[in-house]
Amino acid sequence: MDRTDVLEYAKKLAGRLRERMRWEDAGNGLGYWKAARPEDFMGIVATATQALEFFRIYAGADSAWSRQAEAIYQNNGERQSKETGARALGDLLEAWVDQVEHGVIEIVGERIRGEVAGARMDLMEQVRLLLQDRNVHPAAPIVLCGAALEIAMRVVTQTNNITVAERPTMNTLITALRQAGLLTKQDVKELETCAGLRNQAAHGDFGSLSHERAGLMEQQTGILLRRLEELPPIEGR
Repeated sequence: MDRTDVLEYAKKLAGRLRERMRWEDAGNGLGYWKAARPEDFMGIVATATQALEFFRIYAGADSAWSRQAEAIYQNNGERQSKETGARALGDLLEAWVDQVEHGVIEIVGERIRGEVAGARMDLMEQVRLLLQDRNVHPAAPIVLCGAALEIAMRVVTQTNNITVAERPTMNTLITALRQAGLLTKQDVKELETCAGLRNQAAHGDFGSLSHERAGLMEQQTGILLRRLEELPPIEGR
């Protein structure tokens, strides 16, 4: 999801956390929220769980927002009721949205998604244009695909404060991200295949290159860029 989608989802989730409840008056101006019907209770709990997971992903598991959300819910909203705690999560979500919209805080992973998406849109558009021109050697779009992947991996390492060489290669970036636990074995395999093809093109080894292989490289690069764009930041970095 992009920034707009994340904020819109948070607002809708906050609204859902206020549904299916009624106020139970305890007298003296006191009271608590209760499920409107007994069968509504588990739905409220499920929505609250979604909210806690939302904070973990988009505010950060170690953030004050996540800690406060967990405390509010586990404490049943100042020891009133589970439903009261769930409703309080809605208030907290709206406060988080307000802070993001005013630039006070940022959505966790937003920089990664933004910069990788930029590489995906800008460079990959050039790749598509080159692939359409049969007079262009396939090495050109292949090299650009490699550049897009390298930029994306650099962004991920920088955002997560992962140490790499001053002038890292695609292979050293892949290794660093794998060691940090951000890439799966399958990710590594596919990235190394792309790196190998990029190296062939960059070093003038044109014998095995073709427009068909360049087209496949373009498709695979698009998939990998989306994966890199969606990688969650490493907690605590």
